[in-house]
Amino acid sequence: MRRANNSTSGFTLLELLMSATIGLLVIGSAVSLFTQGLKATWVTSQKSEMQQDFRAAANLLQRDISMAGAGALGQQGLSYNAVGLPVSPTKPVYPCSTTTCNYVNGVPIAFPDPSGTPLLYSILPGPDLGITVNAATGPTDVISIVIADVSLELNCYTVSVTTGTTANFGLPSPLPPTCVLPTGVLEPPSLIETTTNAAGLQAGDIILFGSNSALGVVTNVVGGTAPALCYTPPPSGTTIFTIPAGNCYTVTFANESGAAPDPGHINQPNTTVGVLGSYVNSTALSAVRLLLITYYLDISTDGTSTPRLMRIQNGRTPAPVAENVVDLKFTYDVNNNGTVNANQSSLPLGTSPAMITQVNIAHMTMRSQLPGTIGYQGLDLQTSISARNLTSQQEYPISGSTF
Repeated sequence: MRRANNSTSGFTLLELLMSATIGLLVIGSAVSLFTQGLKATWVTSQKSEMQQDFRAAANLLQRDISMAGAGALGQQGLSYNAVGLPVSPTKPVYPCSTTTCNYVNGVPIAFPDPSGTPLLYSILPGPDLGITVNAATGPTDVISIVIADVSLELNCYTVSVTTGTTANFGLPSPLPPTCVLPTGVLEPPSLIETTTNAAGLQAGDIILFGSNSALGVVTNVVGGTAPALCYTPPPSGTTIFTIPAGNCYTVTFANESGAAPDPGHINQPNTTVGVLGSYVNSTALSAVRLLLITYYLDISTDGTSTPRLMRIQNGRTPAPVAENVVDLKFTYDVNNNGTVNANQSSLPLGTSPAMITQVNIAHMTMRSQLPGTIGYQGLDLQTSISARNLTSQQEYPISGSTF
């Protein structure tokens, strides 16, 4: 008997090879599409993060620059002994905390000195004073802004200067007519800063006394001073108000070589220009706290070497505004008696920072946090910010003021 042949057959080798090839092509296409999707998602997330950081940094810069000179500030002469201290002359510098001023490129910045006396302007340009992040673009810029602080109503307080380094501030009862408080606020905050009173005076705060005449940097504040030390009655002996117990504060402005020194060398009581001592026994003295705000770039010290935009205010510790800002450049529009010099990185001869009417952010360049496979993503901001208070001061100058 003969067995029948089995007619069932499998795939040939050629068919298997063709099927495998087609399968690999399909899988490769799927992987390629998935990879491209991941890349697009990464780029989108990096750009979104940069835009958020850009928006936050730009809003802060715009807010501060647009308020430069608020409070009708012009240029303030700073104390400086041209003959020198016991060893050599020491000019005032910035930006400073309570311990150091070496935040910008490792060195302090001197105030402008156009005529032999350092001056504090509402806007202090700092072209090429910052760090160099990219050698191709060169050194970065620094900018400082001065604003009268309205969060602490020092105009509600009486001021009695006792020495060249101390002044007593008293909160009278009733409050003087010049004391205008926000709706619902019954009295100004205490001058002692606490966890519940962030508006109080701190070491490093800058106080302007009189009519653009004297500046002092706070080194200490204590309360509980005898009320009689906070108010000197007029010569007639008539008392128009009283200083309640607990409403008298002694504020110290220790000199640059004192036990708690002013590292910026603004407190120089032995000089003859812009000194607090010239107001001893004055019976009608005003005071306002100034905010000296500086923007600059530095390199993070957390091991990542990340460039970042920093902001320092008075004697506070510098705070980062945005990470991965790799370039910062400013130009300025200057109005010189009706002649406008636009986009000046360094001010023209014969002009001063008091003539600035517009600040132009020529470059604020930011890169992504991670480089990715094709390099960093980047954005560059270019915009203009009106220094509206300075423009107003030039167009409607206050009688007797100097700009």
